Amino acid sequence: MLGGKDLEQLGLQKQALLVESCLNRHALLSELDALRASAERLSQAFLAPRRLVPLLMGLAPLAGFFAVRGVRKPVSMISRAAKLVKWVGPAFALWRSLSAARRRAAEGE
Repeated sequence: MLGGKDLEQLGLQKQALLVESCLNRHALLSELDALRASAERLSQAFLAPRRLVPLLMGLAPLAGFFAVRGVRKPVSMISRAAKLVKWVGPAFALWRSLSAARRRAAEGE
């Protein structure tokens, strides 16, 4: 059988183990929070290009159109600049509508 001093020693060891367990639990929770924050930053970095997809979907046909037009016949720089200015307004309106739709979708989530 164990004496009084032995039981007291075991009780102290039990309390020390409980305190150590609590400290380890808090350290683990803080490491998990840091890991979650890091994963969130990484997720945002991978999702950022996806936000540009609607804009690129609108600009790709325009780029193809201009590429084909440039191959057809040589045109002076002034006429190219005039054509570019002509298309800036509709392209800007398209960009604004896509960004407004993206904002509405983000607010709805």
